Amino acid sequence: MEGIQVISRAAALLREVSANPDGLSLGQLAAATGLARSTVQRIVNALESEHLVQAGTGGVRPGWGLRRLAELPGPGIARELRADMYGLFEATHETIDISTLVNGEVLFMDRFLSDQPVRAVPALGADYPAYSMSNGKALLSLCTDAEIRSLYGNADLQRLTPNTLGSVELLLKQVDAIRHGAISCDLEEHAMGTCAVGLPVGHYRGVKLAISVVLPITRFAAKRGQTEKALAECVRHCQRRLEELGG
Repeated sequence: MEGIQVISRAAALLREVSANPDGLSLGQLAAATGLARSTVQRIVNALESEHLVQAGTGGVRPGWGLRRLAELPGPGIARELRADMYGLFEATHETIDISTLVNGEVLFMDRFLSDQPVRAVPALGADYPAYSMSNGKALLSLCTDAEIRSLYGNADLQRLTPNTLGSVELLLKQVDAIRHGAISCDLEEHAMGTCAVGLPVGHYRGVKLAISVVLPITRFAAKRGQTEKALAECVRHCQRRLEELGG
């Protein structure tokens, strides 16, 4: 019976998260389900390990695994772009993400995990501001400078590694280059040992979209040119698909 109780509690949490995709705090989830906050924390940790939820400073939100299973409103576009994303995966055999922007953080909508023995995947339970990731900077390029300043202000940016951008001014320079066709890069900026390249796809019904390829630094230099070329081709296909869908 204990196993059934755990499943019941997890289902209750998932119902609340699904009904509030913009995010709920652990306290709000505890109040909504009647569970102890410590119990909520344990269940959220387990659900996050299965990609069913994503926890960050914006609260607990639906993870890409739950979004795919439940077909929640909005991320339907991720399903439409899966074939092109899989083509990118086949071309690189690295981790491929499609994501959107929520309150200055990256929200993953779908993912193909690298099938190589050594692979790069963002750690569970960590908060990664958009300015520290390639997909995040690509998403920020779809914002105005004023919107970016409203997210991060004019103070120094929190640095996750020695390579993380330290100021909004440096961020705006990179973002402007991306708007003019540059590849968005994460050169060990959100985690040491991990690099990534990304590009904005555009907007679909008000949802910002970006695709990225994440690689261990040990393969990045050798595969960078090939990866960027494959990424650009994938994004062109995705943009054509958005035009067909009329988003």
